[in-house]
Amino acid sequence: MMWEVNLLTREEAIKRLDNLAREIVVLRDAFVDGWKEPSIGNDTQAFLKKCEGWEDERSPDEIISQIYQARTISTKGESAFTEDRA
Repeated sequence: MMWEVNLLTREEAIKRLDNLAREIVVLRDAFVDGWKEPSIGNDTQAFLKKCEGWEDERSPDEIISQIYQARTISTKGESAFTEDRA
């Protein structure tokens, strides 16, 4: 595969970097402006505020049953508790 090499002058490279820097500032400002959240004192209250409108239609027994059904057996760390008796 042949790679095409575009040689830039120092001035062209600086101009491209300046344009890129301006684009980054515009994108950053758009992101910051679009990410307005009310300032809430503690993290728990902020989390609860985000979940405010969510309701689970399942009964507590259904939720518990689903949790138990989703459990898997892990052997991670099993070797930490075995002793070499060689």
